[in-house]
Amino acid sequence: MTGEIATISAADIERYAADGAVCLRGLFAPWIEPLRAAVERNIAAPGPLGTRYGRDDHKGTFHGDRYMWTYDPGFRDFVFGSPAAAIAGALMQSAKVNFFYDHLLVKEPGAEAPTPWHQDLPYWCVSGDQTCSIWLALDDVGSANGPLEFIRGSHRWNRQFQAPDFKFTQTYSDELEPIPDIDADRAAYDILRWDMAAGDCIAFHGLAVHGSPGNQDGGRRRRALSTRWLGDDIVYRQHPRVTKPIRDPGLKHGDAMDCDLFPVVWRRHPAAALASAMVE
Repeated sequence: MTGEIATISAADIERYAADGAVCLRGLFAPWIEPLRAAVERNIAAPGPLGTRYGRDDHKGTFHGDRYMWTYDPGFRDFVFGSPAAAIAGALMQSAKVNFFYDHLLVKEPGAEAPTPWHQDLPYWCVSGDQTCSIWLALDDVGSANGPLEFIRGSHRWNRQFQAPDFKFTQTYSDELEPIPDIDADRAAYDILRWDMAAGDCIAFHGLAVHGSPGNQDGGRRRRALSTRWLGDDIVYRQHPRVTKPIRDPGLKHGDAMDCDLFPVVWRRHPAAALASAMVE
């Protein structure tokens, strides 16, 4: 079980529920240098899911990888030792938290490839509502080097959209409706964006519509680690058009997620649950 405790306010929980995304400041400062070192190891020797995102004609490098925790001790230490699972549990109001996977997203200076507007859940082999990604900035993030943007409240539109491939060659979940062309009419949407310092994070729901421009800053990297967390109501989903895990988790459609690949990392303390019940 995770070894660190994080304090999440009632206002943070309310903002997460209402907006689908909340920026949390300075909760991961001790983890920045160890994770930066892990990122450099991965860039030098990517895992089996390592890739370059973007089209072939996009200039610069947008590097991605997933499930690094399964083979790199630096990423694994973060999963089991950082406050990320506790933060996700508090925001989701879940009694337990399973770890889903980690996702590295590095936009080097001048990387042109954007992150297309999308929701995460249509890519995933899971069903349910209690999902939370924690997108941790490992560099300062401003308007020029690829800030993450969200459509406020889009996680409660009761809509799911086709999931675009980050290489711009295909879409996932073709039975869903196409995502709106947000950039064609940005003024029509309430767009959330935060300037961030290294160690800040954005926690967001799996149905929150979000995206990111390329890194237009020629001198500043944008390294980010997004860890994905699952709550009480999540079950395994078998579908022909989802991104596959790094290996077969041994689950059937509709199973609870508890397994070696998706371990339970955090449980709400019984005393906390009792106190909540007494307040209610």
